[in-house]
Amino acid sequence: MSKHHSRRSRWVQINAKEYRSTFGVVRYHAGAWEGAVQYEEWLAEEEHPAWVARTAAAGRFKRPRNAMIGVEEKARDTARRLKERGRVAFAP
Repeated sequence: MSKHHSRRSRWVQINAKEYRSTFGVVRYHAGAWEGAVQYEEWLAEEEHPAWVARTAAAGRFKRPRNAMIGVEEKARDTARRLKERGRVAFAP
């Protein structure tokens, strides 16, 4: 997610109320734009260790652009927090 890639190249508009990227989704719901980050976390404590899919809310925003920025920041923070135990699918 370097700054020289435009937001348009990172996000795809699905319809009038939804944008998607490789690491999250932004949807218009109940009068606000809501963002969610999608990532996987490695759980080794169980008897069958595996990658588990998780979703983290990024907040509610007035504009879709602000929600996209919120999702990108939350994805970056999640990747830093989990390090080797997590996978957030960033676009190349």
